[in-house]
Amino acid sequence: MGKFFEYWKMAFFNIRSNKVRAFLTMLGIIIGISSVVAVMSIGNGVKNWISGSLNGIIGSNFEVYTVGTKRIPVSTIETLCEKYDHITGFTEIYAFNGSVVRGRKEEKVMVRSGRTDLEKNNSAEILYGTYFSGEQWNEGDMVCVIDTAGAKAFFGKEDAVGERLEITAYGRDFALRVVGVRKASSTIGNLLTGASGYSVEIPSTVTRDMFGVDLDLVSDAVIFVDSPDNVAEMSAKGRRFIEASMNERGSDTVKTYELSSSISSFSTILTAITAFVMLVAGISLFVGGVGVMNIMLVSVTERTREIGIRKSLGARTSSILWQFLIESGMISLMGGVIGILLGYGFSLLASLIVKTAAGMEIAPSFNIFFMLGVAAFSMGIGVFFGLYPARKAARMTPIDALRS
Repeated sequence: MGKFFEYWKMAFFNIRSNKVRAFLTMLGIIIGISSVVAVMSIGNGVKNWISGSLNGIIGSNFEVYTVGTKRIPVSTIETLCEKYDHITGFTEIYAFNGSVVRGRKEEKVMVRSGRTDLEKNNSAEILYGTYFSGEQWNEGDMVCVIDTAGAKAFFGKEDAVGERLEITAYGRDFALRVVGVRKASSTIGNLLTGASGYSVEIPSTVTRDMFGVDLDLVSDAVIFVDSPDNVAEMSAKGRRFIEASMNERGSDTVKTYELSSSISSFSTILTAITAFVMLVAGISLFVGGVGVMNIMLVSVTERTREIGIRKSLGARTSSILWQFLIESGMISLMGGVIGILLGYGFSLLASLIVKTAAGMEIAPSFNIFFMLGVAAFSMGIGVFFGLYPARKAARMTPIDALRS
């Protein structure tokens, strides 16, 4: 144990004696390790943020829609809801783009219309007022629910209950009374649901009265299930039931869609991007390892006389081998530690920039065991690439070393 301690002291002394050269040798390791740490911590932070943002967006529902001109009778969906206890309700979905003019500025809005169950299609809570009622749906009342972002943009305040909102869509102008304001959806939620502009939700009976749509036949509906665990099963059974009711078995006319499939794809893409960036960082680590090997070969050449003297005084081959292996390992370990600290700092900086620029709370995820593994890996790189120079030094004979 005492010998190894002496080897560490000698390695530290030699590194300190050549600070600039040692730092330049570490540079490749530093860049590679800092890249790995930053990518992993930011990548895990983004995944955690996505999971947290989508916990409420996924919901316990699936979408059923038709391809082509055929539409689903609402009576069929109502029978489906009665057939399976796991299905708790449904709403047709009619979505269209509109605009709201405020002064000289025109704001885009995404208008969604449906039944009162449309409220369950968005987990964002109602902060002011209430959602439109079944009675308001039956009467076709000109009412709407908007989000806080829209309330601020249109009325300069979040609590816009009772305000009058005038929307233009497809050449028609109609005025709606705000009965509720819900919390604005997250950016990732808008991305996955295809929302653009501010959100406005209205009774589908208003859409019927304004544009003449037939509410007895729908091409798109959301069906709600009692638990996320039952969504896949109810989606498959619901599709088969509707196909059979419409006599469309095997025609691929009726389709279902679960938001969780998009989330899974999104996560897969993110994992692939993270793996690619880590591969690039791995190349940097390889280059850094080659740099360690190169500098250790130079060190062996410069210290051949020292090696010859030590061998002539009885130093064993293994002692020379360990001396140079520990030195190369120490160089890489120091580079790895610096790289971890830089990667940590870069992750925090990136998180701050994203929060300031986009308002997204992405906290980098750091795992102490991963950090320790990275440090051990960086040292392993130095030992691996330092093996050849160390063996070359250890195999020198005292006479050849002193003659050099």
